Amino acid sequence: MEYLELPTPEPGAGQVQVRVHFTGICGSDVPRFHKGAVHNFPLVLGHEFSGEITAVGQGVDASLVGTRVSGIPLEPCGECEDCKNGNFSLCGHYGFVGSRSQGSMAEYVVLPVENVFPLGEKVTDMEGALYEPATVALHGIELANFREGASAIVIGAGTIGILLGQALSGYGAGVVVVSNHSQVRLDAAKAAGLENLVNTSEEGWLETAKAFNGGKGFDYVFDTAGTPKTIIDAMAVAGSKGTVVFVGTPKDDVAFTIREWEMLNRKELTLIGSWMSYSAPWPGVEWVNVDDFFNRGIMRVVPEMIDGVYKLQETATAFDRFVGTEKVRGKILIDSWKEVN
Repeated sequence: MEYLELPTPEPGAGQVQVRVHFTGICGSDVPRFHKGAVHNFPLVLGHEFSGEITAVGQGVDASLVGTRVSGIPLEPCGECEDCKNGNFSLCGHYGFVGSRSQGSMAEYVVLPVENVFPLGEKVTDMEGALYEPATVALHGIELANFREGASAIVIGAGTIGILLGQALSGYGAGVVVVSNHSQVRLDAAKAAGLENLVNTSEEGWLETAKAFNGGKGFDYVFDTAGTPKTIIDAMAVAGSKGTVVFVGTPKDDVAFTIREWEMLNRKELTLIGSWMSYSAPWPGVEWVNVDDFFNRGIMRVVPEMIDGVYKLQETATAFDRFVGTEKVRGKILIDSWKEVN
């Protein structure tokens, strides 16, 4: 990774220029840097970001200059069958800021005007940088057709897990439980307002989790960790006729014993895969609800959710946090507005 002086990108027709404030490092960014898993090189990473519109291209309303925004990284083709059906997350010919085009780990980024979402007055720029992962959380809730008053457990207390747990109250959940094997992550979830917490490293955690729900399995299970163990745990903690939503992306193969697979049949579970965070009308109810929830305080970012904030020129150092035995304790952010010396 190099820190370079590049020409400031200028907006073309239908585009806006955004002066970037915060960019979050996504788990998908880590292999792009450490394993070279990029579509193009050289590439400016970054797709979870907030900033301010500083210039507009031809055909774009000039009054947008000065608007604080969150970036919407997906650029669907708009022509394929999935796009025409409003399933933008499933587009097979998409562009993506920070992956297939230059991203936000820079002072400025240019993107289509439809790829920015105005921030409400009560939303901080740091919270705006977490809109994208927050919408990933809400996409899973929307796919599940969540029922008001239902019970839910979120497996994984990373950024998306905590945001999903917060959002469930906005959907009228009766019981919300969050589980994780790390007490540090559970402490962050508690600081973020989540009360029913379970440490999965402790013996009998499954019964402890169910105790929050009157000893019963849960109506909805959201696995945000995506590990082989949590995928199986998700089916174990679900109740009869339960819905299990897989939000996390597995990094390893998953194998089931006959008994584990039988849980799926005997409970008549519904398993749902969740990918990205978009629906019709563009960019989707996920983005509208995230903005509403942050403005109303249903969702919020607390210091315990943040591992660290680095200056733009310290980006390589920030990525080094993902190397070695020390675990990243929360979201890592790059601040492009800090003084560059």
